[in-house]
Amino acid sequence: MAKKKKIREEFNILFQNGDEKEIRKMLDKNPWLLDEVSHSMDAGMTEQNQIIAALGVMEDELGGAVPIDEIVFSLRVDFNIRKSEEEVHTILTGVEKLNLVKRDTNGWSLTNEGGKICDDYLNRNLGKFDI
Repeated sequence: MAKKKKIREEFNILFQNGDEKEIRKMLDKNPWLLDEVSHSMDAGMTEQNQIIAALGVMEDELGGAVPIDEIVFSLRVDFNIRKSEEEVHTILTGVEKLNLVKRDTNGWSLTNEGGKICDDYLNRNLGKFDI
């Protein structure tokens, strides 16, 4: 178990440094790492998709850009997810770099790509939410 922890730590350092050649070597030697990294990335993407979906719901309701407090409200009421404004802001800033959302003076709105992610997420999970 201690050996896996050390390997994970080494891998995280390589990953943060972006050393693709060494990352590939390490993944070849330790294929179990890929499963762990994929699982962790999937969890992060799910969180992003939830926030994008809440933004989309509120954007439709308000007819324009959405203030962050309204996104937090939609997460809580429509999706039963509790997030602080700071957490939501951090995630929105991250997905803004991916061109999924854009910020303006009135709040946040979806780009075309973000709208597709919103629709996909809502369609996959429509029965689970009471929107």
